[in-house]
Amino acid sequence: MAGSRSRWTSLGTLAAACALAAAGCAKKEVPPAMQAGPNHVIVTATDFAFSAPDSISAGLEMFHLVNKGPSVHHLQLVALDSGKTVADLGAALKNPGPPPAWIRWIGGPNAVIPSGVDTAVAYLTLPAGNYALLCVIPDAAGMPHFAKGMVRALTVTASAATPAMEPHADVVIHLKDYDFTVLGNLTAGAHNVRIVNDGPQPHEMLLVALAPGKTAKDFGMWADGGMKGAPPAKPMGGATMIAPGGHQTVSVVFAAGNYGLICFVPDAKDGKPHVEHGMVKDVKVG
Repeated sequence: MAGSRSRWTSLGTLAAACALAAAGCAKKEVPPAMQAGPNHVIVTATDFAFSAPDSISAGLEMFHLVNKGPSVHHLQLVALDSGKTVADLGAALKNPGPPPAWIRWIGGPNAVIPSGVDTAVAYLTLPAGNYALLCVIPDAAGMPHFAKGMVRALTVTASAATPAMEPHADVVIHLKDYDFTVLGNLTAGAHNVRIVNDGPQPHEMLLVALAPGKTAKDFGMWADGGMKGAPPAKPMGGATMIAPGGHQTVSVVFAAGNYGLICFVPDAKDGKPHVEHGMVKDVKVG
Protein backbone atom coordinates (compact mmCIF):
# COMPACT_ATOMS: atom_id res chain seq x y z
CA MET A 1 0.00 0.00 0.00
CA ALA A 2 2.88 2.37 0.78
CA GLY A 3 4.21 1.82 -2.75
CA SER A 4 0.73 2.55 -4.17
CA ARG A 5 0.47 5.80 -2.19
CA SER A 6 3.87 6.88 -3.39
CA ARG A 7 2.91 6.15 -6.99
CA TRP A 8 -0.36 8.11 -6.78
CA THR A 9 1.40 10.99 -5.02
CA SER A 10 3.94 11.15 -7.84
CA LEU A 11 1.19 11.05 -10.46
CA GLY A 12 -0.67 13.85 -8.65
CA THR A 13 2.44 15.98 -8.51
CA LEU A 14 3.05 15.38 -12.22
CA ALA A 15 -0.55 16.30 -13.07
CA ALA A 16 -0.32 19.51 -11.05
CA ALA A 17 2.94 20.42 -12.77
CA CYS A 18 1.37 19.80 -16.19
CA ALA A 19 -1.63 21.93 -15.27
CA LEU A 20 0.64 24.80 -14.21
CA ALA A 21 2.67 24.48 -17.40
CA ALA A 22 -0.50 24.51 -19.51
CA ALA A 23 -1.76 27.60 -17.71
CA GLY A 24 1.54 29.33 -18.33
CA CYS A 25 1.39 28.51 -22.03
CA ALA A 26 -2.29 29.49 -22.42
CA LYS A 27 -3.00 32.28 -24.87
CA LYS A 28 -3.25 35.57 -23.04
CA GLU A 29 -6.02 38.04 -23.87
CA VAL A 30 -4.57 40.93 -25.85
CA PRO A 31 -6.47 44.22 -25.48
CA PRO A 32 -7.54 45.84 -28.76
CA ALA A 33 -5.05 48.28 -30.21
CA MET A 34 -5.73 52.00 -29.94
CA GLN A 35 -6.62 53.73 -33.19
CA ALA A 36 -3.40 55.45 -34.32
CA GLY A 37 -5.16 58.73 -35.10
CA PRO A 38 -8.34 60.11 -36.60
CA ASN A 39 -9.53 58.98 -40.01
CA HIS A 40 -9.13 62.01 -42.26
CA VAL A 41 -12.36 62.35 -44.25
CA ILE A 42 -12.30 65.07 -46.91
CA VAL A 43 -15.76 66.19 -48.06
CA THR A 44 -15.98 68.61 -50.98
CA ALA A 45 -19.21 70.58 -51.42
CA THR A 46 -20.42 71.98 -54.74
CA ASP A 47 -23.81 73.20 -56.01
CA PHE A 48 -25.52 70.79 -55.20
CA ALA A 49 -23.57 67.67 -54.31
CA PHE A 50 -20.97 66.21 -51.96
CA SER A 51 -17.82 64.41 -53.03
CA ALA A 52 -16.78 62.04 -50.23
CA PRO A 53 -15.78 58.42 -49.54
CA ASP A 54 -18.54 55.83 -49.73
CA SER A 55 -17.23 54.04 -46.64
CA ILE A 56 -14.96 54.75 -43.65
CA SER A 57 -13.87 52.75 -40.58
CA ALA A 58 -15.50 53.32 -37.20
CA GLY A 59 -13.62 55.44 -34.68
CA LEU A 60 -12.50 59.03 -34.41
CA GLU A 61 -13.13 60.90 -37.66
CA MET A 62 -11.72 64.26 -38.71
CA PHE A 63 -14.25 65.65 -41.19
CA HIS A 64 -12.63 68.29 -43.37
CA LEU A 65 -15.18 70.34 -45.34
CA VAL A 66 -14.02 72.13 -48.49
CA ASN A 67 -16.61 74.36 -50.16
CA LYS A 68 -16.15 74.90 -53.89
CA GLY A 69 -19.62 76.48 -54.11
CA PRO A 70 -20.60 78.93 -55.48
CA SER A 71 -23.21 78.83 -52.65
CA VAL A 72 -22.55 78.64 -48.91
CA HIS A 73 -22.63 75.00 -47.72
CA HIS A 74 -22.15 73.02 -44.54
CA LEU A 75 -21.98 69.32 -43.64
CA GLN A 76 -24.72 67.76 -41.53
CA LEU A 77 -24.20 64.14 -40.50
CA VAL A 78 -27.27 62.08 -39.76
CA ALA A 79 -27.24 58.55 -38.28
CA LEU A 80 -29.86 56.25 -39.81
CA ASP A 81 -31.01 53.66 -37.27
CA SER A 82 -33.24 50.59 -37.66
CA GLY A 83 -31.65 49.61 -40.97
CA LYS A 84 -32.92 52.74 -42.72
CA THR A 85 -31.24 54.08 -45.86
CA VAL A 86 -30.75 57.41 -47.60
CA ALA A 87 -33.84 56.63 -49.69
CA ASP A 88 -35.89 56.32 -46.47
CA LEU A 89 -34.38 59.58 -45.26
CA GLY A 90 -35.32 61.37 -48.47
CA ALA A 91 -38.92 60.19 -48.15
CA ALA A 92 -39.08 61.21 -44.47
CA LEU A 93 -37.72 64.71 -45.12
CA LYS A 94 -40.54 65.38 -47.57
CA ASN A 95 -43.10 65.01 -44.80
CA PRO A 96 -44.01 67.98 -42.58
CA GLY A 97 -43.65 67.73 -38.85
CA PRO A 98 -40.91 66.32 -36.61
CA PRO A 99 -38.44 63.82 -38.11
CA PRO A 100 -38.89 60.11 -37.30
CA ALA A 101 -37.16 58.59 -34.27
CA TRP A 102 -34.68 56.63 -36.42
CA ILE A 103 -32.97 59.89 -37.48
CA ARG A 104 -30.22 61.12 -35.13
CA TRP A 105 -28.46 64.45 -35.67
CA ILE A 106 -24.73 63.84 -35.24
CA GLY A 107 -23.24 67.21 -36.17
CA GLY A 108 -20.39 68.06 -38.54
CA PRO A 109 -18.47 71.11 -39.72
CA ASN A 110 -20.71 74.13 -40.17
CA ALA A 111 -20.77 76.59 -43.06
CA VAL A 112 -17.81 78.11 -44.83
CA ILE A 113 -17.86 80.54 -47.74
CA PRO A 114 -17.55 79.19 -51.29
CA SER A 115 -13.89 79.92 -51.90
CA GLY A 116 -12.29 76.50 -51.75
CA VAL A 117 -9.69 78.18 -49.53
CA ASP A 118 -11.49 78.53 -46.19
CA THR A 119 -12.27 75.11 -44.74
CA ALA A 120 -13.94 73.75 -41.60
CA VAL A 121 -12.78 70.81 -39.47
CA ALA A 122 -14.81 68.78 -36.97
CA TYR A 123 -13.86 65.71 -34.91
CA LEU A 124 -16.56 63.10 -34.28
CA THR A 125 -16.38 59.54 -32.93
CA LEU A 126 -18.68 57.33 -35.03
CA PRO A 127 -19.74 53.72 -34.40
CA ALA A 128 -20.49 51.38 -37.29
CA GLY A 129 -23.77 52.02 -39.09
CA ASN A 130 -25.55 53.83 -41.88
CA TYR A 131 -25.21 57.60 -42.15
CA ALA A 132 -26.11 60.40 -44.52
CA LEU A 133 -24.35 63.63 -45.42
CA LEU A 134 -26.73 66.56 -45.88
CA CYS A 135 -26.71 70.28 -46.51
CA VAL A 136 -29.81 71.80 -44.93
CA ILE A 137 -28.96 75.43 -45.75
CA PRO A 138 -31.84 76.95 -47.77
CA ASP A 139 -31.48 78.83 -51.04
CA ALA A 140 -32.89 82.34 -51.53
CA ALA A 141 -36.34 80.82 -52.16
CA GLY A 142 -36.24 78.82 -48.94
CA MET A 143 -35.58 75.39 -50.50
CA PRO A 144 -33.00 73.37 -48.52
CA HIS A 145 -30.03 72.22 -50.53
CA PHE A 146 -30.71 68.54 -49.76
CA ALA A 147 -33.97 68.90 -51.72
CA LYS A 148 -31.79 69.80 -54.71
CA GLY A 149 -29.84 66.58 -54.39
CA MET A 150 -27.24 67.56 -51.80
CA VAL A 151 -27.40 64.29 -49.88
CA ARG A 152 -24.97 61.38 -49.90
CA ALA A 153 -24.86 57.98 -48.21
CA LEU A 154 -21.97 57.07 -45.93
CA THR A 155 -21.31 53.61 -44.47
CA VAL A 156 -19.21 53.33 -41.33
CA THR A 157 -17.75 49.82 -41.01
CA ALA A 158 -16.81 48.07 -37.77
CA SER A 159 -13.25 48.31 -36.48
CA ALA A 160 -11.49 46.26 -33.81
CA ALA A 161 -9.38 49.23 -32.74
CA THR A 162 -10.28 51.35 -29.74
CA PRO A 163 -11.16 54.84 -31.02
CA ALA A 164 -8.48 57.49 -30.65
CA MET A 165 -9.05 60.30 -28.18
CA GLU A 166 -10.45 63.58 -29.43
CA PRO A 167 -7.97 66.46 -29.45
CA HIS A 168 -7.70 68.35 -26.18
CA ALA A 169 -10.02 71.36 -26.14
CA ASP A 170 -8.87 74.58 -24.50
CA VAL A 171 -12.32 76.18 -24.94
CA VAL A 172 -15.73 74.58 -24.27
CA ILE A 173 -19.02 76.03 -25.50
CA HIS A 174 -22.28 74.72 -24.04
CA LEU A 175 -25.53 74.99 -26.03
CA LYS A 176 -28.94 75.13 -24.38
CA ASP A 177 -32.41 76.60 -24.89
CA TYR A 178 -31.57 79.37 -25.92
CA ASP A 179 -28.05 80.43 -25.18
CA PHE A 180 -24.31 79.79 -25.62
CA THR A 181 -22.02 79.55 -22.59
CA VAL A 182 -18.32 79.98 -23.40
CA LEU A 183 -15.80 78.48 -20.95
CA GLY A 184 -12.16 79.38 -21.53
CA ASN A 185 -10.36 82.26 -23.19
CA LEU A 186 -10.76 82.89 -26.90
CA THR A 187 -7.54 84.51 -28.07
CA ALA A 188 -6.01 85.08 -31.47
CA GLY A 189 -4.49 81.88 -32.82
CA ALA A 190 -5.42 78.21 -33.12
CA HIS A 191 -7.94 76.64 -30.74
CA ASN A 192 -9.69 73.31 -30.34
CA VAL A 193 -13.24 74.08 -29.23
CA ARG A 194 -15.49 71.40 -27.73
CA ILE A 195 -19.17 72.06 -28.47
CA VAL A 196 -21.66 70.35 -26.16
CA ASN A 197 -25.46 70.31 -26.50
CA ASP A 198 -26.95 70.46 -23.00
CA GLY A 199 -30.41 71.43 -24.25
CA PRO A 200 -33.54 69.29 -24.51
CA GLN A 201 -33.66 69.71 -28.30
CA PRO A 202 -31.12 69.78 -31.16
CA HIS A 203 -28.90 72.84 -31.56
CA GLU A 204 -26.15 74.04 -33.86
CA MET A 205 -23.42 76.62 -33.51
CA LEU A 206 -22.56 78.66 -36.57
CA LEU A 207 -19.41 80.70 -36.06
CA VAL A 208 -19.17 83.93 -38.06
CA ALA A 209 -16.52 86.65 -38.28
CA LEU A 210 -18.38 89.95 -38.05
CA ALA A 211 -17.84 92.87 -40.41
CA PRO A 212 -16.92 96.17 -38.72
CA GLY A 213 -19.85 97.62 -36.80
CA LYS A 214 -22.02 94.49 -37.26
CA THR A 215 -23.44 92.09 -34.68
CA ALA A 216 -24.37 88.43 -34.66
CA LYS A 217 -28.02 89.48 -34.60
CA ASP A 218 -27.46 91.43 -37.84
CA PHE A 219 -26.27 88.23 -39.51
CA GLY A 220 -29.26 86.30 -38.19
CA MET A 221 -31.66 88.88 -39.60
CA TRP A 222 -29.80 88.88 -42.93
CA ALA A 223 -30.01 85.10 -43.19
CA ASP A 224 -33.70 84.96 -42.20
CA GLY A 225 -34.43 87.75 -44.69
CA GLY A 226 -33.37 85.67 -47.68
CA MET A 227 -29.64 86.53 -47.64
CA LYS A 228 -30.10 89.66 -49.75
CA GLY A 229 -27.32 92.19 -50.12
CA ALA A 230 -23.83 92.06 -48.68
CA PRO A 231 -23.54 89.65 -45.73
CA PRO A 232 -22.73 91.34 -42.41
CA ALA A 233 -20.37 88.49 -41.45
CA LYS A 234 -18.33 85.64 -42.91
CA PRO A 235 -19.24 82.05 -41.94
CA MET A 236 -16.20 80.16 -40.69
CA GLY A 237 -17.42 76.81 -39.43
CA GLY A 238 -18.64 75.61 -36.07
CA ALA A 239 -20.98 72.66 -35.49
CA THR A 240 -24.07 71.67 -37.43
CA MET A 241 -27.11 70.29 -35.62
CA ILE A 242 -26.27 68.06 -32.64
CA ALA A 243 -28.83 65.95 -30.79
CA PRO A 244 -29.33 66.50 -27.02
CA GLY A 245 -26.38 65.11 -25.09
CA GLY A 246 -24.12 65.08 -28.15
CA HIS A 247 -20.86 66.90 -28.70
CA GLN A 248 -18.02 67.43 -31.14
CA THR A 249 -14.68 69.22 -31.26
CA VAL A 250 -13.78 71.76 -33.94
CA SER A 251 -10.44 73.31 -34.83
CA VAL A 252 -10.53 77.05 -35.49
CA VAL A 253 -7.88 79.69 -36.16
CA PHE A 254 -9.02 83.08 -34.84
CA ALA A 255 -7.76 86.49 -35.77
CA ALA A 256 -8.34 89.33 -33.31
CA GLY A 257 -11.80 90.78 -33.85
CA ASN A 258 -15.52 90.32 -33.24
CA TYR A 259 -17.38 87.08 -33.84
CA GLY A 260 -20.89 85.74 -33.54
CA LEU A 261 -22.40 82.42 -32.42
CA ILE A 262 -25.80 81.65 -33.94
CA CYS A 263 -28.31 78.77 -33.96
CA PHE A 264 -30.80 78.57 -36.84
CA VAL A 265 -32.37 75.21 -35.87
CA PRO A 266 -36.19 75.34 -35.99
CA ASP A 267 -37.74 75.23 -32.55
CA ALA A 268 -39.59 72.07 -31.54
CA LYS A 269 -42.55 74.09 -30.22
CA ASP A 270 -43.22 76.86 -32.73
CA GLY A 271 -40.91 76.10 -35.67
CA LYS A 272 -39.15 79.46 -35.47
CA PRO A 273 -35.36 79.48 -35.81
CA HIS A 274 -33.67 79.52 -32.43
CA VAL A 275 -32.02 82.83 -33.33
CA GLU A 276 -35.50 84.36 -33.03
CA HIS A 277 -35.66 83.00 -29.47
CA GLY A 278 -32.46 84.83 -28.64
CA MET A 279 -29.92 82.07 -29.34
CA VAL A 280 -27.27 84.44 -30.66
CA LYS A 281 -24.13 85.68 -28.95
CA ASP A 282 -21.39 88.22 -29.69
CA VAL A 283 -17.88 87.28 -28.64
CA LYS A 284 -14.65 89.25 -28.81
CA VAL A 285 -11.27 87.72 -29.58
CA GLY A 286 -8.38 89.79 -28.30
